[in-house]
Amino acid sequence: MPLKLHISLFFTAAILACSVQADQSMDWQSGLQDEYRPSSDKKRDVARKPVEVLKVLGVKSGMRVLDLFAAGGYYTEVLSHRVGSKGEVLSHNDKFLLEVMNGRFNQQMTDRLAMNRLPNVTRFHKEIGPLGLASEIDVITIVLNYHDLYSTRSLEERQEFLAELRKALKSGGVLGIIDSQATPGEHDPSLHRINSEIVKKELAEAGFVLVEDSAVLANANDDYSLNVFVPSVRGKTDRFVLKFRKT
Repeated sequence: MPLKLHISLFFTAAILACSVQADQSMDWQSGLQDEYRPSSDKKRDVARKPVEVLKVLGVKSGMRVLDLFAAGGYYTEVLSHRVGSKGEVLSHNDKFLLEVMNGRFNQQMTDRLAMNRLPNVTRFHKEIGPLGLASEIDVITIVLNYHDLYSTRSLEERQEFLAELRKALKSGGVLGIIDSQATPGEHDPSLHRINSEIVKKELAEAGFVLVEDSAVLANANDDYSLNVFVPSVRGKTDRFVLKFRKT
């Protein structure tokens, strides 16, 4: 084969490969506009920036992801579109989240998955404790719930649970934690916030390595003295996005 033709074919193949990757990226993002996806989710996208967040966490097509404390499933659906037909999302809820507020989250999840709309999602109901997973998860997400884990569980219980998460992850797997920032110092559970340094310290003690502290959801105008459900800050809190890796 002439050298010029060989080089031409090489660059053509490279361009096509890039185009396929771009198309796949566009395909998953277009899924967020699915007419059956709740309109309330689409409104949240503006502040939650799911595309940017999943880029930070490195979630890709074909991955197996565990969405811990998924509640009504906002991130479960986002992850479902991202990992695609060759991936899987384990959508976790415990007894409390399934029953709180007369089962509102449970019903929301049931409605979301009706008619097998998200066939790559598996409901995964477990209490905080042994998960029965071993070196099989690429990414674990905990979104706006680590503060509750901190408030309701002892340090020993949290470290035992973090050990379960390390066990569940593949070598090099990622644990992503998103939560509302709080002032440094003592944790105030009534505000539903937690300072990111507390999370970093606990995860380091559990053997995780921090690889990125992203400001993608930062909001310098947030008032840390307010409960996150106060109307003036609800949905607009200063949120940290921490990406940890299992080594």
